[in-house]
Parts: sequence; structure tokens; C-alpha cells
Amino acid sequence: ELDITNAQYGALQSTVSAVNTILPILGGLFIDSFGTTTGSLLATSLIMIGNLIISISTHYRSFSTMVVGRILYGLGSGTITVVQETILGSWFKGKGLAITIAIQITTSRIASFLSMGTAIPVTKRFDFYGAAFWANFIVCAISFGINLVYMVAMKHIHREASPEMLVRLRSKHKFNPRLVFFFFGIYWLIIVESFTVGAGWTSFLHINSELVKLRFGANDAVAAWSASVSQIMPIFIVPFLGWFFDFFGLRTDMLVVSTAAFTLSMVLLGFTMANPLIGLVIFSISLALGPLSEITAISLILPTNSLGTGLGIYKSAMNIGSTIVDIVVGVLQDRGSRFVKDTEHSYDYAMAFFVAWGALSTLVACSVFLVDRVKWNGLLRSNASKRKEAYHAVKAKIGRPMLYASAPNWRDYVAFWNYIPLVALAVTLLISWVLFGMKLA
Repeated sequence: ELDITNAQYGALQSTVSAVNTILPILGGLFIDSFGTTTGSLLATSLIMIGNLIISISTHYRSFSTMVVGRILYGLGSGTITVVQETILGSWFKGKGLAITIAIQITTSRIASFLSMGTAIPVTKRFDFYGAAFWANFIVCAISFGINLVYMVAMKHIHREASPEMLVRLRSKHKFNPRLVFFFFGIYWLIIVESFTVGAGWTSFLHINSELVKLRFGANDAVAAWSASVSQIMPIFIVPFLGWFFDFFGLRTDMLVVSTAAFTLSMVLLGFTMANPLIGLVIFSISLALGPLSEITAISLILPTNSLGTGLGIYKSAMNIGSTIVDIVVGVLQDRGSRFVKDTEHSYDYAMAFFVAWGALSTLVACSVFLVDRVKWNGLLRSNASKRKEAYHAVKAKIGRPMLYASAPNWRDYVAFWNYIPLVALAVTLLISWVLFGMKLA
């Protein structure tokens, strides 16, 4: 409908991840400093306005207007997830954390599943491709209304709380920005994992419907519903997985399984003619296991007063990787289409990249597993009953960043390696924006 290339489509998809390469960090700092209520209102407003502009752009078939709408949508969508996870991580620090985050992820996956499955039927029902975008705008408007209800409820809670409780809550959430220099090495390994497998998940979800259509010869409706299978397993697995983590632990084990499943699914979908539903279900299992493992692990190793910033960096790393991978995959698709005449093999280059990317993410996940076993007394693998014992073994290590960050001579405690992940994050951020600008030009 817009008459654009695969590379331009990749750039359009990456507008959301591009603006969220830095915004979640800023949003996390803001949330840690000022709370979640104002941030959630701003985020839902931007999401609603952005989707309104996108919906309007479909009437004019304007690529540039759609890009503007996607940017505004991205400004809100990146922050709202940080808000949600920070709220849950603050209220459910110990037992119950995995289950509550599991419910949040499940709700998101149900919405994605229904969205992917109904886009084509809605378009055909109204004989207009923009109808699906207008349906999305209506859902966003409802979400904005729900957020207003949340704000009213929080104000009521604050009015009813005792002065002592308010003091405890404020002290609990008092944030020191110096803490980012003292985040643990295992945290940064999880960030690298977010950059790799997180980007792989996001980017593949952008192309899976077209992949099923071109490689396996499905029509639009069948391709859309087949692709939506990639979102269905988290609906059933994640709630159980939340309970599993609380009672059995094994977060790092599941992270390794998740990355291995992602790699296997890319091999099946890219280089075999096995029924695509098999590969999509395996991909869906990866999508179910990975995010909950990563988010709950971060919530366990970071103090509550820096959790928003830590989750913001996690989201930013995923979006930096997604921006880069979206554009690389778009270029590989165009190159594959140019050199391979039959559409069945036009995705070979892109899928080979996904396989290699998955192998890299598996290597990183194994590193997280080993570091947790050797340096953290298996804290991330521990269940709710054994967590106190694991915490006691690393108690001095966990409390060290707070002491260093609050010391008058805090710079003396910042080692050379503390700067490396921050510099790497800045460099990959710059690369993502350069690539994004080149493809939009």
C-alpha cells in the first residue's frame, strides 16, 4: 500500500525501537526519582496520539506521516513497560514477583496474539488496510482511560496512608544516579543477552507473517494466523513459569533453554520445509521462557531504588539491538530477493543471520549461568525458600554499590571496567541511530 522497499519497511519497524534506544533509560531515571504515576500518564498519552497519527496516515498512504506516528508511539511504549515492571518489582520484591510479572507478560502476549490474528480479517471486513490501525487506536484510548483510574487509585492510597508509611516508601525509593557505575557484572551480561536474543525475538516477529507467506506458500489470512502462533505459547507457559520460578528457581537454566530454542526455530523455519507451525511453536517457547527469566533476575540483583533505571537500560539494550537487527534483516531480504528469483529462498540470507545471532545469544546465556553458579552462589537459580540462604552468602556484595555510591569519595571506587559497559552501550546506541538515519534518508 505504501510502495516501499523491505529496507524501508525495516526502518519503519525500527522507528519504535530507535526512539526507545535511549528513552527507557531516561524514563527509568525519571521513575526512580519521581515515581510511576506521572510517567504512566505521559506514556499512555503518547501511545494514543501516536496511533491516532498512524491511523490518519493510512488514508493518505503517507510513509513519512506514519514514521512520525510510530516515533510518538515508540516514545510512549518503551516507557510504559518500564513503568509496569518497576511497579511490580517494587511491590513484589520477593515471593510472588515471578507470578505477577508472568501475569503482566501473559496479558501482553494475549493482546499481541489477537492483534496479529485479527489484522487481516478486520482489513477485509472494511475493505481498507487502515481499519486495523483504527482498531488499534481504540484499544489505546481504552488503555489511557484505565491509566486515569490507576492515578485516582494511587492518590486515594496516598491520602489513606499513615505518615510513617509514606516516609518508609519514600526512603525505599530514594535514588542515587551514581549507582549505575556500580551495577554488577552479571547484570551487564543479562543486558548483553537482552541485546542479542531480545533483538532476535522482536525483529523476527516483524517478518514472521511474510516469511510464512513467501517461503511456505500460504495466503495472507493463513500466514497471519500461523504467525500469531509465535505469540500463543507465552499465554499458557508464562503463568505456570512464574509459579515455577518462585518454587523451583532455575532462571538461568531456562534462559539457556530459551536461546537454544530460538536458534533451533530459526534453523527449522529457514532451512527446512517442515510445517512452519513446528518452528513457530518452538520460537514461541523461547519467547515464553526468556523475558521472564531476565526481568525477574534483574529484580533480584538490583536494589529497589535503582530498579527503574536497571530495567530501563534492559529495555534500551533490547531496542538498540532490535533497531540494528531490523535494518540488517531488511537489507538481507532485499539482497536475497535480488539474487534469488524464487521467493521460497529469498529469506535465506536473513534466516542465516538469525541462526548465527541465536548461537551468539546461547553463548551469552551460558555465561550468565556460569557466573551465577561461580560468583553469586546460585542466587538466580534459587527458589523462594532457598533465596535467603543465597542472599546471605552474597550479602556483602549486594550492599557494596549502595555504600560506594553514597560515599563522598565515590569516584575512587569506580574501576576501569565499570566504564566499559556504559561506553559499549553508548557506542551501540550511536551505531543504531546512524543506521536508522541512513535507511530513512
